Amino acid sequence: MVVQIGYAISGHGFGHATRAIAVMQAIGRKIDAHFTILTSVPAWLFASSLTTPHTVHAMTTDVGLVQHSAMIEDLNTTLTALEHLYPLDNGLIEQAEMLLNQCALVLCDIAPLGIAAAKRAGIPSILVENFTWDWIYQGYLERCPELQPQIDYLRALFKEADFHVQATPICSPCPCDLQVEPVARGLQAPERIRQRVFCQPEQRLVVLTMGGVQTAQQQALDFSALLKRFNAVFVLTGLSREDEFTNNLRFLAQDGPWYFPDLVAAADLVVGKSGYSTVAEAYQGQTAYGYVKRPQFRESAVLEAFLDRSLISCEIAESALADGTWLDQLDRLPATKEILLRPENGADQIAEFVLQLSQGKPECRIYR
Repeated sequence: MVVQIGYAISGHGFGHATRAIAVMQAIGRKIDAHFTILTSVPAWLFASSLTTPHTVHAMTTDVGLVQHSAMIEDLNTTLTALEHLYPLDNGLIEQAEMLLNQCALVLCDIAPLGIAAAKRAGIPSILVENFTWDWIYQGYLERCPELQPQIDYLRALFKEADFHVQATPICSPCPCDLQVEPVARGLQAPERIRQRVFCQPEQRLVVLTMGGVQTAQQQALDFSALLKRFNAVFVLTGLSREDEFTNNLRFLAQDGPWYFPDLVAAADLVVGKSGYSTVAEAYQGQTAYGYVKRPQFRESAVLEAFLDRSLISCEIAESALADGTWLDQLDRLPATKEILLRPENGADQIAEFVLQLSQGKPECRIYR
């Protein structure tokens, strides 16, 4: 029998969606499931890496942060969007409820609409998070005290979830039903990547990314500095509509036939902002990480601390990223990359929790 499962996913960037994809894939390996997905994330992202049967419904499930770029937030526009969406309109909740009413349960990757709709439908909900939006907004209160009513509203709504899962690295540890390891999409064929990008055995493979979108930081890169480094092949994401290979530069199309977890696992070094999904996938691949700090975004310090204690990592200043002086870091990497044992994937732990719930006997680590 096919189990119908709902998944409400934050539309803030792609990280929440890829984390949800990892969980859905893991669940699909344990039970015969069909997922009803509510999100504003483009459907192509799910089509590209989610093989478990699913239907995507375009819907605004939260606000997150409105951003000028991957590194700079627009608080005034964010506040306006929050005041427009919250409190959630009854019509919107009813629309989501109608789409989810055949589901046995609803998972929510920090999308409050999913929790509200599940509660209205009498369906159990599971909050999956390494942070919640009320916690993020607290970091901006000094600059924007008008956020306080939104913080209070969202904090109360998140507490309405029937079950609570926190994924490492956890920003605000609290009593919950389950704490899991970093959640990453599983690997497919990372051993084929170096050949596909024409990276020779003696060359380093470096992935430069800012989270799936073109950014001012990427546009400001000094490509001439990269071209001088014949001992490395540089894979750049989010800068081209189609694949383009030039000398030792590999520009990859955003929606092309490239599975990002495999790219990260095959790489010797990932360079970019510290986003949850990329950090979790680097941890899975045991890949060194050069991170560009996002001092205004509260999650970043937690992710960077995790990188510093879990992987070979270093901070890269924005100016160093732009002018190429960060390339000196390449010479400090170990001569060879060795993976003795891949870490446990939190997606599999969440899938087992869902399996136990579906059987009416959750066997999990209780922290309440």
